Formats: sequence, C-alpha cells, structure tokens
Amino acid sequence: MSSQTTNVLEAGRIYRSIGAIPPDLLRADIYRAWERSHLQGANPHTLQAERLSSLDTERLLEKHSYLLNAVRPYFRILSQAAGRERHAVMLSNHEAILLDVIGDEQTIHGPEPFPLPGALLSEAVAGANGIGTTLAEENYTEIVAAEHFIDGFYPFTCQGTPLRNDKGEIVGVFSISVRNQDAGQRLKEILLCASHGIEAEFLVASLEKDVRDVLASNPDDYQPLENLRQDIIQAHQATKLKLEIISRMVAVNTLDYAMQLLQQAEKSIQIFRRRAKVWRELASLERGTPQLLVLTDVVQDLADILSTEAAIRKVEIVIHFSEKIIVLADLKSLLRKLFSYFLSAFESASKGGIVEVEMARIVHSELVKVTFNSIPGLNISQSDLTSYIFTLPIGKRDYEN
Repeated sequence: MSSQTTNVLEAGRIYRSIGAIPPDLLRADIYRAWERSHLQGANPHTLQAERLSSLDTERLLEKHSYLLNAVRPYFRILSQAAGRERHAVMLSNHEAILLDVIGDEQTIHGPEPFPLPGALLSEAVAGANGIGTTLAEENYTEIVAAEHFIDGFYPFTCQGTPLRNDKGEIVGVFSISVRNQDAGQRLKEILLCASHGIEAEFLVASLEKDVRDVLASNPDDYQPLENLRQDIIQAHQATKLKLEIISRMVAVNTLDYAMQLLQQAEKSIQIFRRRAKVWRELASLERGTPQLLVLTDVVQDLADILSTEAAIRKVEIVIHFSEKIIVLADLKSLLRKLFSYFLSAFESASKGGIVEVEMARIVHSELVKVTFNSIPGLNISQSDLTSYIFTLPIGKRDYEN
C-alpha cells in the first residue's frame, strides 16, 4: 500500500470519526472536493448514486440528444482503448446527471451497483467523483479509490474532463472509471484527445448551421463556402479514424507508437479548430469593426484552409513578403475579399499553374499593396499574366518589437 493511499484512508477515518478533513493528508484538489461535499451535505456512507425516475431520465436524454450523438463515436473509441480492463465510459450533462455509460459487462451489469443513466453525480449528492468534481473544478480531474467521498465508489479510479461548446461553455463531462489505477494512467491522454475530438464535433454542427444561414441570405456565396467547409470537415474525419486506430493500439499496450499518433491527432484537432475559426469569420453575415491585423498571418491562414481546393485544381500557392505587415481592417470583410481574389486567381492559373500572393508596403504612403498573380501552367499560353490588386491602410501600432 502506497503512502498516498495510507494518507487518504487515514483522512477518511478521521472525517468519519470527528467530521474534520485533514488538508495535509489529501491532494489539494481532493481536499477542496471533500470540503465542498461536506458543506453540501453528501453522505460518505452512501453505497450508490441516487437516480431520476425513468420518465425524467427519458426526457433528459431526449433533451440532450445532440450531446449524445456527438459523443457516442468517442465512447466506442475510449472503451476499445480500455481493452479487457474493468471499465465504464460515461457522459454527463452540465448538471452532473449521467446521460450514458458503456463498458465491460461485469462492470455495467454485474452484482455491484454502477451508476446508470439518470444517476445524480453532483458533489452535493455523490460527493467527490470523476463527474461532479470535474464540473466543480472546471478542469480535468482524477480521483483514485478512497479519494472518492462516498464508500460505493472506492473500487474505481475515475478521470473526467469537461466538454465545452463553441462558445466555451461547459455542456457536460466525458469520463472513464477503471478498476486498475495503472490502466487509468494509460488511458488519460486518449481521454483528453477524445474530449477535444468531441468538442470539434460541436464545431462541425455549428459550421453546418452557419452554411445554412449563408444559403438563406447569400446564395451566390454558398457553394464555394460549402466546398471549403466540406474540405475542413473531411480532414477532421480522418483524425477520428486515426483515433480509432490509436485506441486499438492502446488496448494491446502498443503504447510508444500510439502516443506518437496521439500527438499527431491532437495537433490535427487544433488545426481543425483554427481552420474552423477562420471559416466562421469568412462565412459570417455580420460586419466587423476595423482592427489591427497581421495581414501576413491572415493570408497564410486562408491559404492553409484553401490547400485542398488548390490541390484539386492542381494549383500551387506561393506567398511573398519581406516583413510582417500590420493593417487596419475589418477581419470579416478582409477575409471575404481575399477569398474572392484567391478563387479568381485559381481560375486564371488553370491546372498546373501558380498563384503568387505578394504583400508589400507602398513607398511614401500609408498603404499596403496586395497582389495576386496568376501564372498559367505548362503548355498553356502565358502571354497574359493575370493580376488582381487591392490596397489596405497600414496599422499604426508598431508590432515589430
């Protein structure tokens, strides 16, 4: 028995004897969780979580169908990664009410009671646990065995991470409970990456709504934006498939290579988020306000999300600039203008051509010139090089230092 386990058991004995929580025997986040549980009246002798009625649970699941649909593919991925370990993968809403759980047969349907949909897992009811404490801390949480506040959860090591929607609001918790603490450590990184994948699914749904709004109000802009959205989403689907492969590797302890792939998957999810953010600015029906922007970054971000379109057209994008350029512009309007010029330049360059984007300050002026040069491919007449040019005011603030 480790010293940490001994300390936690002693802390539990003291609490049950005199109602005091010794801070020196518990990790800081566990101490906070026990204190909240005590102040809210949780009963440490409880053996299982309280539940909603069947009717209330049914209504709750219907209300959160969007959340369940987004999470279920990742449920399978995380459960598959657990392999033969005794485990349960769980999803709760933002009020710590369990919405779904899957795992091995013995854990979910065995003789020992395990929380089922409708279970109330807030700290006020179930004490410190992987769902209620994650919501209270608003961060990833791990609770090992006797660190749980109530007796019924002692057999498990529980990990939970909050799920945030595209506005940054916590809408639920993605969690896994395992009997073997070592297995929990092995599953932590895939739990976190899968949670980021789920949050990406929320973004996918938002992008779909945004493109419907474009179709309703600006149908001429719809198809190019829809093509771009599909390119972004297909890249994300490839990341989901990679997570599926990773989960199989984790299940059979092929950990080194799995962790390398997991890092790649995490990076891909971050790229998706950045591209989705650019796309939403581009597709926005609102007019923004002028602000200082790094023009070179804006152009490169847009060229990045147009990389699939360029590959389909067999056009190479080349960006030229000698310094970081700050401009004063409305980001949404600037992106729409750049997008239009990129598409026009693609058409002029034709298959096998090059689109050069040049950015430079105009000497003795307060303007920046942006030039799109379309250079046709080989075996195509290059007598008429097509250029598209516009100017922007230079931003006044000095960002160079």
